[in-house]
Amino acid sequence: MFSFLDMVNHYLGYFNINVTLKSRIYTILGFFGDVYLFYISFRFLQNQMFTKGVPLLLVAVILLYFTACNFFYYFTKKQPWFDISPKIAKLLHIQEHPRETQVDSKMGTTVIADERNVPANGLFDDQHLLPAKIDVSPVQQANIDRLVGQMERQQLFKADYNGMSDRKIYELLKVNSKPVYAIGKGVLMPYFEMQKQGASLVVYCGLNQAEIYPVGEIRRIGLQSIRSIDLNVVKLYLASVTLVGGPYKQIGRAGVIEAPQNFKLQAMVAYKKL
Repeated sequence: MFSFLDMVNHYLGYFNINVTLKSRIYTILGFFGDVYLFYISFRFLQNQMFTKGVPLLLVAVILLYFTACNFFYYFTKKQPWFDISPKIAKLLHIQEHPRETQVDSKMGTTVIADERNVPANGLFDDQHLLPAKIDVSPVQQANIDRLVGQMERQQLFKADYNGMSDRKIYELLKVNSKPVYAIGKGVLMPYFEMQKQGASLVVYCGLNQAEIYPVGEIRRIGLQSIRSIDLNVVKLYLASVTLVGGPYKQIGRAGVIEAPQNFKLQAMVAYKKL
């Protein structure tokens, strides 16, 4: 049976088949293989060969359990009540890494972790970075939404929950109750800058420097308001602007449900004493 599955895996590698379809094929083949194991074990038991029949029957029962779980996982969007994987994940403190990407090839499926994004403004010392609070007006929110559409059309990100199915999201939410966002933990904006306009610090973002839009005004840096910071003593630099928020999924009464939310911006500001 294992030789047959290995042969199937070998020939499927010649075709460009996504992971879900390939797993569905394996689930169906595994079901028929499990039926064959039940047949062999019952034949052993009928011939009173208990030392061979009982262990084989136990293996067949365990494989049937995993086959049933895989059926729910790959053919439906429901979470089976007998699935113990969330409890095991919680017990072992296992959490999915949503920033990992599966790449299909003829050599199989490889999991590749996303590399760290380097802001266009360069890298700053973490000891001189502070989070900034950005206030956004309705017009600026519309500019953010416009940029989100442009970034998605340019394939700078995918709002697909990192390719996770509802079952994976459900398991993740059982371990960590924080909402799972469609864009993940955040997407670094392609271009950003900070302009001083009177007593205000306005943040501009865009796909490039040639076409930028005002997306918010910095009101607070760390624990200090902008008005309390003497810009003649401290020089401020916009270190990074990250797109966060948007649609997210959480656990509802009938399983995983999606809820809408506006996209937001998170900014980090570097400072240098003059």
